[in-house]
Amino acid sequence: MQLCNTRDSCVADHNLSLYGAGMKHETFAERFTRLLDASGLTLGHIADVADVSYQAVQGWKTGSVPRGAARQAKVAAALGVTAAELMYGEKGPEEPRQLLRPIAVWSNEEELEADRYIFLPALEVKLSAGEGGVVWHVDEKGQRQAFTRKWAQRHCIDPECAATMVVQGSSMEPRLQDGDSIVVDYCQNTNIIDGKVYAIALDGEVFVKRLFKEFGGVRIVSDNPDKARYPDRSVPADKMAYLKVIGRVVAVSGGV
Repeated sequence: MQLCNTRDSCVADHNLSLYGAGMKHETFAERFTRLLDASGLTLGHIADVADVSYQAVQGWKTGSVPRGAARQAKVAAALGVTAAELMYGEKGPEEPRQLLRPIAVWSNEEELEADRYIFLPALEVKLSAGEGGVVWHVDEKGQRQAFTRKWAQRHCIDPECAATMVVQGSSMEPRLQDGDSIVVDYCQNTNIIDGKVYAIALDGEVFVKRLFKEFGGVRIVSDNPDKARYPDRSVPADKMAYLKVIGRVVAVSGGV
């Protein structure tokens, strides 16, 4: 279920599917690739039409989707199909619409059943001056985001250890988009799991990056394939004191 409160806080049941369970269907990546090949257009041309980066269009072939109705319409027109055909396939949007789950609008947490939902606060991270220490706290007084308990259990999320942050920038595209809301488990900040995504602080900045253990140190990796803009960074074992792991990213919610 997707939940929106009146302060524009939106969350989603992240395993939402536009199609029935077990039903075979063409994924967006497969459909986009097929239409692109049939059109004879290049990724660069589509990037110009959609006013996005070349890397963003590459991501559409591997799992992400174009965001916004206007952009979807432009891409569809360039490929010679309707937006519904591009986004949903030959059957159009009618069947998916019938299977979409309803939106619940709420303004106060009391309006939602406590036994069905959990509420996660925002995680605020501040960097102190001088020695570059990290100060962070959970904002229990601010607006919290609601998630279904079933969804939280599916993702093994402990409400006592979880809070939300907002992704900034494009370094983790296509997996994480600018503006996505992520759930951070701040109890998972000591033992790094190889290849998982973490919220970290380094050199006076906060990042969301994929971490790999490397000879007692850590290699920091951006998912964005443009390594000229987002090169990998290594923190050797003798410099690990400068790296602060805030917590592991365990879920993501974003718009389309």
